[in-house]
Amino acid sequence: METYSNKLWDVDEELFASLEGHYQSENEAVFFRNMKFKQEYEVALSNDLIVSETDNDDEIYLVRVEYDEYIVGKGRDDIHEVHVMNLSEALSTELNTLGLSRKLSLLDWLKERDYAGVMYNHNYDKM
Repeated sequence: METYSNKLWDVDEELFASLEGHYQSENEAVFFRNMKFKQEYEVALSNDLIVSETDNDDEIYLVRVEYDEYIVGKGRDDIHEVHVMNLSEALSTELNTLGLSRKLSLLDWLKERDYAGVMYNHNYDKM
């Protein structure tokens, strides 16, 4: 049986290639390697919760949709979110545009936390 591999967006291919061997921490390496694998081989038709708004004081969430689309948002009750087409766009989302009081990108926010709270086992297709 042949294994299907989703073709990554060029910007995501470049992102993964540029980071390989240049990670700032082991947690960063785990994040990018897992996200690359998920985007290539793990469909999430029912969504894949990567970061939950209930697991951080900033109420930031990241959801993977299908293979490589993402929803980045903030809030539990008064929700602000954007839907983007690839991981590169998700990571460059400025969180202050979603209501965070500080100006930083999702990537900067994840790095600041050393990827604490990131989950790799919440693909609702598999739960």
